[in-house]
Amino acid sequence: MTGKLNYYWRLFATGLCFSLFGLGGMAIGLILFPLIHLVSFNKKAAQRRCQYMVHLSFRLFIWLMKSVGVLTYSVEGEEHLRPGAPGIVIANHPSLIDVVFIVARIPNALCIVKKAAWSNPVMMGVMWATGYVPNDDPERLLDECADRVQGTEKLVIFPEGTRTVPGQPMKLKRGAASIIVKSRVPFTPITITSNPTSLTKAEKWYQIPPRPIHFRLEIGEEIDPAPYLTEGESLSVESRRISRLLKQILLEGIERHERAY
Repeated sequence: MTGKLNYYWRLFATGLCFSLFGLGGMAIGLILFPLIHLVSFNKKAAQRRCQYMVHLSFRLFIWLMKSVGVLTYSVEGEEHLRPGAPGIVIANHPSLIDVVFIVARIPNALCIVKKAAWSNPVMMGVMWATGYVPNDDPERLLDECADRVQGTEKLVIFPEGTRTVPGQPMKLKRGAASIIVKSRVPFTPITITSNPTSLTKAEKWYQIPPRPIHFRLEIGEEIDPAPYLTEGESLSVESRRISRLLKQILLEGIERHERAY
């Protein structure tokens, strides 16, 4: 009986958390972000402040989910992120809330957002206010991200492009590697796993596991891509080499987590 009550409580709490997340996002996008832009000296300053507000709201969301018993989590190596410093963060993508966990640790996070979000009347304002980058134009995406990670922002990117399909081998798209090659900026790898698995591409939010989820984030040391790049080689050749490196790093991290479980 206790187990059933706990399960139904977590089901209710999960729905409540996601509902509050949606309502909070609408309020921030429609009220707070326009006010921030109104009182800011320039667009860049306003975007930085809006990014910081997303960071705080994601921290609050994670705190709420932990407080109501939906999940627990651990973060290892957070010092490697160098809060506030520019750069690139790459991570595997097993669950719906991976980006929430990562941005909750990064106050100056720059995200790449699917074209569909820019067509959403509510989300469109959030995307514009934060300066997030749409993925509808690959060439523009590559140039803009490579430029901005050398400024004040830290790009968060999932090389898989979408959530991992459970039971399927990891497949990386070339975008993350191409941005690293073009920018020549060091990147920080993050491995994310959950036990039991939940919020995967094969599951709806209400298909919760029989016990609370434990998320584990392992943040590795920053990696300089320079030793893996050769002067004069084409972008495609260097991108393939960096893509293989990213896949190796992420798979090794996942294997370490699985052995620990």
